[in-house]
Amino acid sequence: MQLNIILGILMALFAGEVMIGPGWSEQRIWMSRMGGMQSVALVTGMLLLMWAFMRVVSRQVVLKLEATELPHPKALRLPGRVDLLMRIIILCAFGLQLTAGGWAHLICLEWRLQRIVLLDEMFLMLPFVVMILMNWYCFYPVNRFVREYVVTGQLADGLSARPVWSRSQYMSFHIRGSLLIVLVLLLLIYGWRDVVDKVMNRWFYDSMKATWWDEMIIFIGSATVFLVAPLLLRFIWKTRTLPAGPLRERLEGFCQRIRLNYREILLWDTYSAVANAAVMGLLKPVRYVLLSDALIENMSDDQIEAVFGHEAGHVRHHHILFLVLFMMGGIFLMMLLSELLVYGLEGIIGGAETWNPVYMWLLYGWSLMWMVVWVLVFGWVSRRFERQADVHAAQTVGQGKDHDGDNNNRLSARGAWIMETALIRIALLNGMSIDARSWRHSSIASRAAFLRQLAEQDGALNRFMRLVQYIKLLIIVGIVIGVGGIYILDLMNSG
Repeated sequence: MQLNIILGILMALFAGEVMIGPGWSEQRIWMSRMGGMQSVALVTGMLLLMWAFMRVVSRQVVLKLEATELPHPKALRLPGRVDLLMRIIILCAFGLQLTAGGWAHLICLEWRLQRIVLLDEMFLMLPFVVMILMNWYCFYPVNRFVREYVVTGQLADGLSARPVWSRSQYMSFHIRGSLLIVLVLLLLIYGWRDVVDKVMNRWFYDSMKATWWDEMIIFIGSATVFLVAPLLLRFIWKTRTLPAGPLRERLEGFCQRIRLNYREILLWDTYSAVANAAVMGLLKPVRYVLLSDALIENMSDDQIEAVFGHEAGHVRHHHILFLVLFMMGGIFLMMLLSELLVYGLEGIIGGAETWNPVYMWLLYGWSLMWMVVWVLVFGWVSRRFERQADVHAAQTVGQGKDHDGDNNNRLSARGAWIMETALIRIALLNGMSIDARSWRHSSIASRAAFLRQLAEQDGALNRFMRLVQYIKLLIIVGIVIGVGGIYILDLMNSG
């Protein structure tokens, strides 16, 4: 799942809240109020400029790759860097369309599409979705070049290889795997919220306006969508039950050994273009284990178990839960600190009701700074969780069948070696440089070196496990401080 898609869609939804939500009137000054046809013309012009820019960039990257002798590390890192740059440019362009382009003003205040459930949300995010689709379409020649290199390497190593996927297959995979997975879940949550708001306002507003019943109903519905999401994702992604055979029997025994409960083991069809695995779902009735086709076709059983064990490590150590708690804690802490900042600014330079530009710029600067800090810390925490999952995988494949978890004081050299070879094979199959850095996963080379360090140095494993425990404790403390601080401020305000 791509973070830029989540951010882009949240930008659209937030813009809608600014335009129609109560208490946001002072924020609308940042939104252009140009006429409807002017806004449509401006947004359309920006889309055409983005299309031309993407075509030129894609062509230049292909020329650069053709002039470079693969597998040069810089050449393999180039597509990823350009893709990241394009994601950032798309987000910036979309932000301009929503504000300076007047798109949010047009959708919410002129056309008033919020009168129909989900119609305003879908139109607000339309330019962003179009740019994402254009980027995938234009970037295909770059991906095809990398895939041709990957297929050549697979054949040279005696591995199985399928023809490079077509542009339509490439687009279909990304639409299913990156776009729809976010759109469906967020639209379900927002659709439920819109329905609850309309019902409450029409039938129960007078009797429930002073209670939290509507918020509770929205929360329960959103939590339900989150819990049953794996059932939806099974069909959004192109999956089928892993056929019976020696590999399935081995994986089932592996799950029993590490005590991983699940509903089904699925084969994920990626046209043999992606080597990856995943575990979806917090609870057994809706938990699925996914193994991609490229993973099964090109990796040994030990390596498959290692990748499988990595995903099981996320479940065993409750990484998804703690990442969600981290996000919640960040929101609560930002709310608390923002309230304290507002109190301080109002006492020194005046509040928003006087339209003090210094006040507004400080608030926007604070929000931007907090977002940057949150992204950096989230990435750091996520990388430690990924390494803990690597450790879990190395332990489960490196010990005997009686091994029951992470109780050893030292990582076995065999387990570290199997996990390292699995990581390097994944990099090869995905056309990645082992030195390519990742915001949430670190580079393959650094992860492999870390496993070797834990296997060679006495006490290194225990020190790392303690560090992760401290991280989880700090996440819980952050939530307690945020919630407690907000509660105290509410009591002070009501008193």
